[in-house]
Amino acid sequence: MRFLKTILATASIAAGAGLLAACGAAGEPQSTAIPSAIATATAQPEVDPTKGGTQDVTPTPVPTAKAAPAALLEPTSDVPTVPPQTATATPAGPPPATKPTPTRPPTIAPANTPVPTATQAPTATPPPTCSHSDQSLNSGASRVTVDLTENSIGRFRVREQFARVSLPNDAVGETREVSGSLVFDGSGAVVSGQSKIIVGLHSLQSDEDDRDEFLRTNLLQSENFPLAELVIRETPGMPWPIPCQGEVLFQIDGDMTVHGVTVPMTWDATVQFRPDGVKGLMTINFPFSTFDMKKPRKLFLLSVDDDIRLELQFDAPITASP
Repeated sequence: MRFLKTILATASIAAGAGLLAACGAAGEPQSTAIPSAIATATAQPEVDPTKGGTQDVTPTPVPTAKAAPAALLEPTSDVPTVPPQTATATPAGPPPATKPTPTRPPTIAPANTPVPTATQAPTATPPPTCSHSDQSLNSGASRVTVDLTENSIGRFRVREQFARVSLPNDAVGETREVSGSLVFDGSGAVVSGQSKIIVGLHSLQSDEDDRDEFLRTNLLQSENFPLAELVIRETPGMPWPIPCQGEVLFQIDGDMTVHGVTVPMTWDATVQFRPDGVKGLMTINFPFSTFDMKKPRKLFLLSVDDDIRLELQFDAPITASP
């Protein structure tokens, strides 16, 4: 019986070795490990059925079969093996230029446009009023009077050339001895019997005492003819009614008496009107001979222009009466 078991174990081992050899020939990897069931198989104790018990039998060791080393597999393909290629880094160039995308302006939500409201037109400022511009004065009994005051100045100018002076010089003499008035009726006509301007000549004074003395004693002879008078006849170009504001250029016609001689003359007037009065300048030019006077002749006086300019600077209130 023991001999039979030994033969069976040996046959099993031979069968396993043959199986491993067959796998190696087929190209499969072979393992050198022996199956654990076979490697650990040991002889079982023989039981004698006649004795009815287990007998102490020394187990016979089973020889272990060693597997043959697996043959190295050789490539079966004739295709040559391509060695792996090493990737070469390509230097990075500048990025391609891109066309800028036009930016659309931001959309602004329309604001609530306020509805324009009608504004009241500014009220025109009425022109200033004054009593002397009242239309009710346009009647024969009405009077508008311009009174000359101490704010008025009478003046003369004469161009002269002295030996000790290189350039010509204007000899200027002034006086504040001015009086008179200018009266208009309701139609704007001058009331000639009441319209007169008087200038005192004896008080004329310049920047040269010698000149002043010469004028009083020789030229004007103010001891005999102390006054210059202008009797006004009309004022062509002056607006009527007399305005309360603005500037106007017009003329003043009248009879002028100087040095005992009376001559009709026309003055130029530039007048600024205001609600309470007027101010302005009257001027006129004439030669010495007009009033029978001779050009001055003095030592060191080389020449005198034969042209006298008279000026009347005035500032006068205006009064109106019915």
